[in-house]
Amino acid sequence: MTVVLGAGPITAEELLAIADGEGVALSPAARTRMTVARSVLTSALESGEAVYGLTRRLGAGVGDPVEDQAAFQRQVLRNHRADTGEPVPAPVVRAAMAARLAHLAAGGSGARPEVADALAALLNHDLVPLVRDRGSVGAADLVQNAAVAAVLVGEGAVLREDGTVVPGAEALAAAGLTPLEPEAHEALSLINTNAFALASTAVLGARLDALTDAADLAVACSLEAAGAHRASGDLGPFSAVVHADAGEEGRATSAERVRELLDGSFLADPARERAVQDELSFRCAPQVHGALADTAADLLDAVDGELAVRPENPLVDPESGTITPNGSFAPVGLALDLERARVALAHLGGIAERRIAVLSGLSAPLRAADTAGIPGLLAYTAAADLAALRAAAAPVTLGAAPLSGVEDYATFAWSAAEAGQKASDLLLEILAIEVLHAASLLRGRTEVLGAGTGPVVARLVELIGADLSADELVLSAALVLVS
Repeated sequence: MTVVLGAGPITAEELLAIADGEGVALSPAARTRMTVARSVLTSALESGEAVYGLTRRLGAGVGDPVEDQAAFQRQVLRNHRADTGEPVPAPVVRAAMAARLAHLAAGGSGARPEVADALAALLNHDLVPLVRDRGSVGAADLVQNAAVAAVLVGEGAVLREDGTVVPGAEALAAAGLTPLEPEAHEALSLINTNAFALASTAVLGARLDALTDAADLAVACSLEAAGAHRASGDLGPFSAVVHADAGEEGRATSAERVRELLDGSFLADPARERAVQDELSFRCAPQVHGALADTAADLLDAVDGELAVRPENPLVDPESGTITPNGSFAPVGLALDLERARVALAHLGGIAERRIAVLSGLSAPLRAADTAGIPGLLAYTAAADLAALRAAAAPVTLGAAPLSGVEDYATFAWSAAEAGQKASDLLLEILAIEVLHAASLLRGRTEVLGAGTGPVVARLVELIGADLSADELVLSAALVLVS
């Protein structure tokens, strides 16, 4: 499938498809729109009108005229190549390139169709620029976008799938592509967007959705593990009647998923002895898991909203022929949704860690007999992960500070998205430790497990018996959870 850009706003779903390797094409309407927008900029250039990034320089030099357009384009790109740190994962880079391309297709930047074609060619040849994760303050992801633009002009570097780094010019030549020669204003067009924040948020939203499924699976396994060793594992808190009147879709969906996973389980036996109430970490699982699911949906909706906006500054409007300064590159709503997402992750991590504590207590006889099969201090590892997860929930977007002259506010949206990615890693590790405890308690038992939990527990029991290190065991269990 090829995603056609420019016929209408792209969606987060399409962004994720491109992140996963789908190709792109520019619609005829987009080419026309970009050509008209370009003529608006050309008229301003010819008249000498004072336009940011066109006839006037950038940032602290906003009042200074541009003398040599070709030299200025190269200078802008090189001045903004300040990314440091670890390489941004290829799916996020591809999604960011797609977001920038979609916005270019809307005509708001005034760039030529040739610029969009060059960016599309990188995607279609799967040339992923080497972009490092530090440097953006959320007043557009300038440094990350500059790393992409560097490859377009034959500089920078491409990161191959095998981890090797190839100079940008060499990668373009091998693909039969010619370096782009940016014309007036086009260097700014390539960097002036929060494409990386949008991309990381889309990837995070999809990951959080998968993590809610993993959390539902984990609590289902834990219910059976606890129920096999004591009078507990009540399914009442997951019944449809409890969630029928809830306004949040996520909690009802979570409860339904747990019921499906436990279909046929011994827990449903009406003659089985039950405690009056299980711990809150079991009873409140649908509410907490569902909140993360709702947050994931809101993140993807927020990305859809930002993709429908023309974020360029100044905004070139083909219909009115105007060039207007603005702050649409500041995705404050998206940034606040990202703050909420990390809090939701910490809540789910907290409830899962409490379930681990319950299971760890039930495992004491197994540890005493040296038959648990997993390190007892994995429960401590989960507690350490939770401490880090709670620290990651602290506000990120309030870190804005004066930058350079007129640039005196920033959203730190990229930082918030990256913090969310790291927090999601911590949550997955906690959930992996939870299901390992559950499988340890169910190993060798004769109770009939659920249609969804039984096969998973069997795979986890195999891992427990495979003589793996703690790190290998947890990583393998995490893969079982999300596969």
